[in-house]
Amino acid sequence: MKTHKYLLIGVMAISSLTLSSCLKDQEDVFDGNASERMQTYLSDAQKTLMSSDNGWALDYYPDRNQSYGGFAYAIKFTSSSATVSSILQPGVSITSLYKMNTDNGPMLSFDSYNALMHFFATPNGDNYEAQDGDFEFVIDSVASDLVKIHGKRSGNTMYFRKLTESPEKFIADADSVAGELFVSGGDGTVGGSALSMSLDYNHQLATFTSGTETAEAPFTIVDKGVRFYEPVTIAGKTFSELSYDSSSFLFSGTCTDGTAVSIMAQLPEKYVKFAEYEGDYWLHYSRTPTVKDSCRVTLTPGSKNKTYIMSGLNENYTVTLNFQKSTGKLEWNSQKIGEYGGNNIWLCGWEYNTTGSLTWDTAAGMETTWNGDKVNPVYKFGPNSYPEYTITSFIMWKLTPSGSSGGEFAGVSSWRINSNTYRIYLLDNLTKIN
Repeated sequence: MKTHKYLLIGVMAISSLTLSSCLKDQEDVFDGNASERMQTYLSDAQKTLMSSDNGWALDYYPDRNQSYGGFAYAIKFTSSSATVSSILQPGVSITSLYKMNTDNGPMLSFDSYNALMHFFATPNGDNYEAQDGDFEFVIDSVASDLVKIHGKRSGNTMYFRKLTESPEKFIADADSVAGELFVSGGDGTVGGSALSMSLDYNHQLATFTSGTETAEAPFTIVDKGVRFYEPVTIAGKTFSELSYDSSSFLFSGTCTDGTAVSIMAQLPEKYVKFAEYEGDYWLHYSRTPTVKDSCRVTLTPGSKNKTYIMSGLNENYTVTLNFQKSTGKLEWNSQKIGEYGGNNIWLCGWEYNTTGSLTWDTAAGMETTWNGDKVNPVYKFGPNSYPEYTITSFIMWKLTPSGSSGGEFAGVSSWRINSNTYRIYLLDNLTKIN
């Protein structure tokens, strides 16, 4: 489609030059020249964006392959500034400048720094190319309640949808759906045909299957459910979004021909919701290969629906546990816990009692499995799916600033785990106290 668009622009440009040379002595049949028409278009687009009292919802897709999925934004415009809210930081709004200009087309540019609007376009130490995000957008079409744009950098098509509620409520509702949307998929029908759906939250990608037919669709979590990057067509039916009822675990929607799509989600066995992990625990492990030990720790929510912070091992550091939304498990992976003596100090996943190998690959670690007891929950640790090593333990290790190994970290008593060890042998479980 992009090739066709550029070819069309080229044809139009050639035609314009031809007409200009042939008709230079005749009156211009259009109202104003091309520059004036462009300014009129930009002015009308800006008036439309400013006309919404509640602002606009934007399903923002970074990365030209939509490999991260989409993220809910809400933006309210004045004549010179835009107030941006996002599911990235619910409850936070940031106002910055924007401008309407021309750059190979009518352009909306958020040209002063905005931490939310520039989040996916700002490089950092871990990702110097950022995440292929946009803050400059070509305006493709304008209607009173829908403005179509595409990212100048990514080329992704996106839409401003006119809000009928406040930006704060839209983002809060989307965040609420995100908190309740932890099912891995389900089964149902679309227009009378059997339909299965699976959800990958790491990439915000839905996969639909009907018979031998399969369709993949990146999605954005919005105020009532999920909305797809492009309409999904499967089993001869097309739909663009699905509402989600967290009380019944039902996804539902309407196809373009008026028929229904309905999917009943199913929870994975022994699923634990994010909020249920908060509290105090006894962490059980071994301090030597033969001596068992325990330490009282506290789990506090970190990034909502994504991480927990575990404190209590030592006052100098905490450990971050990742919440796996699709399985309801907590994952303890290799991670940096601090700095000492010019080195970075890590808790590395360790394959103790097998090869003795350790790794600071942040994908390596252990994950929990609930015992199924709601009154006295115990979360048993076992190796996660890391393919190279079977992680059973953790060991404190030094990494130089350049990332190379500096050897085992020991001999600094103030950094000992539970005041007695630099190693966690055979990590066992978290037993909840309250």
